[in-house]
Amino acid sequence: MSKYRNPWLLVLLIITGVVLGSLIGDALGDLLPFLSYGPGPLGINNFQLDLSVIYLNFSLLIKINVASLIGLLLAVVIFNRL
Repeated sequence: MSKYRNPWLLVLLIITGVVLGSLIGDALGDLLPFLSYGPGPLGINNFQLDLSVIYLNFSLLIKINVASLIGLLLAVVIFNRL
């Protein structure tokens, strides 16, 4: 076990864990309904900035469910074991 851990590795593992968990939750939501339970999309929806020359439209939504939280926890556990 090394003393120095790369924080980018943690970010990559967390993103991978959340995405895979969300995919598994959506796929197995019919068989195990508790995996797809969640509050729905969270985040910024339709932030608009009009500068009369440039028009920006920005949205950032995160769909969280129980399976994605399990994936997040597994990613942190895997990072701590490295």
